[in-house]
Amino acid sequence: MTLAFIFVNCRVDEENKAERNIKKVKGVVESHPTSGAYDMILKVKAETESELRDIIKNIRKVTGVGAAITSIVYGNEQKAE
Repeated sequence: MTLAFIFVNCRVDEENKAERNIKKVKGVVESHPTSGAYDMILKVKAETESELRDIIKNIRKVTGVGAAITSIVYGNEQKAE
């Protein structure tokens, strides 16, 4: 399982529309509007890094998305208790 956070900048006045459509992208598990350098932070899960690349491409295609920067989380494997 690959976990990543994607920091999204939206075009002016298109934040709400972009967020609604981003939530429909398979693999997006959380969406958080933010203030500051980015308009929203997404939590994304994928089975493989190839699938993650596809999710990122789909997010960047969403109307209103200006830029998306991805940070992959390493060492997040689920451990048996």
